[in-house]
Amino acid sequence: MSIHKVTVSLDSRSYSVCIGSGLTRSTANGGEGDSLLLPRLRGRKGVIVTNQTIAPLYLDRVREWFLEAGYETHPVVLPDGEEHKNYETVQWLYRELFQAGLQRNGFICALGGGVIGDLAGFAAATYMRGIDLLQLPTTILAQVDAAIGGKNGINLAFGKNLVGTTYQPRVVISDVDFIATLPEKELFCGFGEVVKYGLLAGDDFISFLEMNRNEIRERKVQSLAIMIHSCSRIKADYVERDELDLLGVRASLNLGHTVGHALEKLGDFRDLAHGEAVAIGLVCCLTLSVAMELLSENARQRALKLLHSYNLPMVLPAEIEVERIIEEMRRDKKAAAGHLPMVLLRGLGDPYLEENIEAGLLAEVLEQCKKPQLDN
Repeated sequence: MSIHKVTVSLDSRSYSVCIGSGLTRSTANGGEGDSLLLPRLRGRKGVIVTNQTIAPLYLDRVREWFLEAGYETHPVVLPDGEEHKNYETVQWLYRELFQAGLQRNGFICALGGGVIGDLAGFAAATYMRGIDLLQLPTTILAQVDAAIGGKNGINLAFGKNLVGTTYQPRVVISDVDFIATLPEKELFCGFGEVVKYGLLAGDDFISFLEMNRNEIRERKVQSLAIMIHSCSRIKADYVERDELDLLGVRASLNLGHTVGHALEKLGDFRDLAHGEAVAIGLVCCLTLSVAMELLSENARQRALKLLHSYNLPMVLPAEIEVERIIEEMRRDKKAAAGHLPMVLLRGLGDPYLEENIEAGLLAEVLEQCKKPQLDN
């Protein structure tokens, strides 16, 4: 299949996002020499950071791909899971980079999902004051969102992504082949971010997701590639306009995330996966947007049907107290003192940042979202 490309235009930090099938397969293994997609790196030695789940599936394949392009790589295999996205893991990673002999002109390749991308990105940004970073995302969630835009971070005991940097990769290569081995739960979790992009983009992309849901759910390569390309293009547009998240433009990418991050934290990053938490957060944002008379009920129902069609959770867990959710939202890194900011929708495709949500109304909406919101 052809290679879909998106350019993230950031002057000297510009890079390509390449989407297609077989992009990380060497010619010796039936590939088409797509190591040519690699940018010119400062050195010929790098470390591939991956996890215990991905390593048996794709590590050898990617190392051969790099070898064909003339690069020597050393593997570093981390434990799998959000609970390992912390400073202790980063410290261990720094030691592995040093013991591998990685120098200032070396590179790090992140081979994995969002957690690996965050950890490897943070290490690349800070090891020896910054070395080259390549993103090879292996999940839907990472291919459509986390690998693009340069944000990375680690969790602290009292909050998600509270330490991190903005550090752009040299290239993002989204090989659709990786999606074939995703567990079904991981596949559908990624759709939480995909639907978010549909709500940000509006009718055309929503219609594509509605009409092609069966092909996408069945992992048809062509439909997946178009979906990932569309999400990447939307993300690139926001990043180009507000790379460092200083103007309020990039904040729209947090649609569903303020509530979602709170749910993840309250579940100790174990009860709900990121995409599941975002999906529930989207339901809350849609419902609050209607309550504030910004969004029509018809538009909300269309969005809810889209979430349902991708098998995403849509009900706030009844056992979580609303007051605890609001308390966690106040601790979000984007919250100003005493304020509750949230991205809402004035229409499908028309997001905006509401700087201070009224806590009483929010509590009512969250309580409402403990019951199904989709009309039969």
